[in-house]
Amino acid sequence: MEVKVEGGSDIANESYTKICQDTFRDAGLRSNIDDVYMLCNPKELVFIIAAKIGRVSRPVTVWDITLQEGKKLRITAERYAPKLLALLWDKYGEKVEQLSRLELLLKLEDTEIKELLDLVLYDPKEDLVARILYALDTIIPEGARVRSPIHSTNSVAIIASENPIGEGQKNKAEEIVSKYV
Repeated sequence: MEVKVEGGSDIANESYTKICQDTFRDAGLRSNIDDVYMLCNPKELVFIIAAKIGRVSRPVTVWDITLQEGKKLRITAERYAPKLLALLWDKYGEKVEQLSRLELLLKLEDTEIKELLDLVLYDPKEDLVARILYALDTIIPEGARVRSPIHSTNSVAIIASENPIGEGQKNKAEEIVSKYV
């Protein structure tokens, strides 16, 4: 993970670089983030920090955690069972019957079963974005209480200020995201 901090004094930039590295390490995110860029403007009390998302596990589907035996599904990863049951009962209702703790009977058409197997149970990227936002929020100085997150498919950024955030600052943040991360 590469961290670049600009806008403050050399000492401040070095300090924020270390804070970023330590925060992402402590949050267990270093292997999931490729680059971090932080722009400090202490005169206007505006901070922009952006992180480029690196490696992320692929989403977990119903197919990944079950074995299909005709119209029956056997859950092979028990930790996902509650989430799977809630998803299936919400989507299919009484057409899904729990025969035992890890065995389900599907009263569905074959096409519906194929569609069901492709349903996403858990997307690690969603959890990762929340953890990154929390880490970024931790890095930003406490006095900068007005905050605005910016999401894209492969990066996360936060603009923080003591004052209301204007369009110019949002544009600058989007420029940073496209240029540095």
